[in-house]
Amino acid sequence: MQTTSFSLDELLRRAKDGVLTVPQFQRDFVWRPSQVKLLIDSISRSYPIGSLLLLDEKEELKLKSRSIEAEIRVDSPADGVIESDPKSAADVRSYTLDGQQRTTSIARVFLDAHPTKCYYFDLKLMYENHRHKEDPSWIKERERGLLAQDRKSNNRLLRADIILDQEKADIYVSEYVEDSGDFPDLDKVEKRKAAALIKGVFETMRNYKVPVVSLERESGVESICRVFETINSTGTRLTTFDLAVARFFPDPDLRKLWEDALTEYEVLKTFDIDGERVLQVLYLVEAARSGRYPDPTRSNLLALDGSEITNQWTRSAEALAQTYEWARAYGARPKTLPSHSILVALAAVRSCCLKEDVTAEIWQDHDFMKRWYFSKVMQAGASQASNYRIGQDFEALRRYVETGEQPSVEEVKLDSNAVLNLKPSDVRYKSLQNLFAITIHEDLITGQVINSESELDDHHIFPRNASKRFNLPRNMLDSICNRVPLLATSNRQLGEAYPDDYLVRKLEEAERHGTLEGLRRRMCNAMIPGDPCEHQWRDSFSPDHFEDFSRKRAQLIVERVREVVGDSLRSDLLAEDGDDSSDD
Repeated sequence: MQTTSFSLDELLRRAKDGVLTVPQFQRDFVWRPSQVKLLIDSISRSYPIGSLLLLDEKEELKLKSRSIEAEIRVDSPADGVIESDPKSAADVRSYTLDGQQRTTSIARVFLDAHPTKCYYFDLKLMYENHRHKEDPSWIKERERGLLAQDRKSNNRLLRADIILDQEKADIYVSEYVEDSGDFPDLDKVEKRKAAALIKGVFETMRNYKVPVVSLERESGVESICRVFETINSTGTRLTTFDLAVARFFPDPDLRKLWEDALTEYEVLKTFDIDGERVLQVLYLVEAARSGRYPDPTRSNLLALDGSEITNQWTRSAEALAQTYEWARAYGARPKTLPSHSILVALAAVRSCCLKEDVTAEIWQDHDFMKRWYFSKVMQAGASQASNYRIGQDFEALRRYVETGEQPSVEEVKLDSNAVLNLKPSDVRYKSLQNLFAITIHEDLITGQVINSESELDDHHIFPRNASKRFNLPRNMLDSICNRVPLLATSNRQLGEAYPDDYLVRKLEEAERHGTLEGLRRRMCNAMIPGDPCEHQWRDSFSPDHFEDFSRKRAQLIVERVREVVGDSLRSDLLAEDGDDSSDD
C-alpha cells in the first residue's frame, strides 16, 4: 500500500485519459449540487476532502468497470493546459474503490464535463465570501447551451475550467475587476488587491493536493477488502459480493440475479442477506463435487466459473431461502439471528439434495437437528465462524445425509451466572431469544398461540426506566433474564408498566374467572419464577426483589436450555464470558 497525492492537474489528466475507472459494484453518481459546491469550496480554501482509494488493475483480479460519469470532451481543457501522458492509459489504469463521487465532481466542474450544465465562478461573490464568510454560493450552475461561453453576466461569471489556464484566467480577472463597474467603492490599489485575492484562490485550487492511497498490484482480495473497510470514508463495507459483481459482469450479471432472488424469496430480504451467501452455498457444492476441501474464502468465490454460477444460482438461492425459513421456524428473527455461517453450511447440504428432489434425513430428524443447531449457536463467538468452520460443518452434515453418521454435538458451557451477565450483543443472548421463541408457546398476557409467523417483540419484564425510578442496575434490566417474547400487540399495550401491576392484575382476573390453572401454565412456560397460587408470588415482582427475581429466572433459563440441548449442557462449568457484537 502506498500513500501519495495527486495535484488537481494530475487528477484531471488521469480522468481525461480514462485511466481512473469505477468498478461495477460502485453505485452511480448520486451527489446533489450542494455537495459538489461544498467540495469545490473546500478545495478553494485548501481544506481536506478525504483520500481516494485506488487499486491498479491486475491480471489476477480483473474487475468489470466503467468510466466516471463525466462527459469529457477531447478539446477540454484547451491544448497545453493539461498534458496527457501516453503511458498512463496502458500502465496506470486504476479502479476507484473509494472516492468516485469526489473524482466525478471535480472532473465535471474543472473539465466542463457535466452532461447538461456548466459550472461558473461568480468572481464578485468569490471575492466577498473568501474575505468575510465561508459560503459556496459563489459557485453557480447554468444550463448548457449550444456554446458554453467563457464568461457571462458582464464577465462576472467565469467558467470553472478556465482557471486551469493561469494566464487566461488572470487576464479575465483583471479585466473584470478593473472594467466591470462592480467595485465602485474600491480605488485602483484596492482593485488590484481584490484581483490578487481572486487569483490567489485560483492558484490554491490549481495547487491543491488530493491524498491518494494506492493498493499495490500484489495486494490480495482479503487485503483489498480489509483496507477498504478501514479507510472508506463513507463507512460502506466493500463485500465479496460487490467484488464478484464487478468480476463477472455482464455474464453473469450478479446484481440482477440477486435482485431477482430478493423479489422471489421474501425471507432473504427480511433477514437482510448479502448475495455473498448464495456464492458461498454454490462454492461449497461445487467443491464437494470436484473433491476440493470446501473453504469458501473470498479468493475462492471470486475464482468461480461464471457459467457455473449461471447454472447453479437458482438452486443455491432457493436452498438458502428454504434454510432461512427453517431458521425462522427455530425462532430466528432479523434482529436475533445468531449466525449466518451455520445456515450457509445447512443451505449447501440442502442444495445438494434439491437436484435429485430428495427429502434428506437431516430435515426429518427435528429433535437431533434442533439439539445440534442450538449447541452450535450457543457457543461464545459462534457468529464469527471462520470459512474453515463453515467447511467443517458442511462436510459433517453432508456425511450425515449420505451415511446417516450424526455430526458431533458441541458441549455448551452455560450456568445461571453466565446467563445473568450475557450482553445483548452476545450471540448466546440472541440464541436464547430464539430458544424462547420456540419453547414459549403462548403469549404471557393474552394466552394467544405463538408460532413462527407471529410478530414478536422482546419485552422488558421490569421496564428500563426502573434504572432511574428505582435505581435498578441497567445491565440487569437489559439481561436476558428480564426479557420475554410477547406478541407485538401485547407489548404495545403494556408499554412501561411494572410487573407488580400487570402480572398481579392478570392473577386477579384469573381468580375471578376461574382460569388460574391456565395462568400457572403460561407463567411456567415463560419461565416466570414462583407459583401464582402462593401468596408471596405477588410480592416477588416488587422492584425491591428485582435481583432475586433475575437470579431465579436465570436458573429456569438454564433448565430450558437443558431441555433443548440435553446432556450437551455443562452448567457445572463456569461459562466463558464473551461479547460477540459482530456478525460474520
